[in-house]
Amino acid sequence: MSNATFTIDADQIRFTQPALSLGIGYRTLAQQCFHHTPPTPYEVEMAIATVEDHIESMPELLQTASQQVCADAYLQDIARRTGDEQTLSQLELERLFNRMADVVSGSPMKDGEFPDDTNFFSYLLIVRELSHHLKIQRIATA
Repeated sequence: MSNATFTIDADQIRFTQPALSLGIGYRTLAQQCFHHTPPTPYEVEMAIATVEDHIESMPELLQTASQQVCADAYLQDIARRTGDEQTLSQLELERLFNRMADVVSGSPMKDGEFPDDTNFFSYLLIVRELSHHLKIQRIATA
């Protein structure tokens, strides 16, 4: 596993390799884009565009390692929801994000499937966008 790490906190995203930070976090994104719980499809699209804008503003991020380490509590929760508390693959993350998109689009949410927390939805969206655009294939939840 790589020594590259990242963390998504309330107001920023930080990477160790390359050593960069983005001025958006799960709380700032939720406050800026989400006005409903769960968010509406339009709100999710606006959040995706916002995260993409931040990623594209740092072309150096394209050098990010495909294997990362992240110890964030939200990421550990996401990994548990996919069935593996140690690692999270891009495919597992994509499946969970797609399920969130189904819920946002009106599919009934199973009891306990997602927390009633816009910060969780925001975090999931951010980590999915990072994985997708930076080609992060696996995240260890150390």
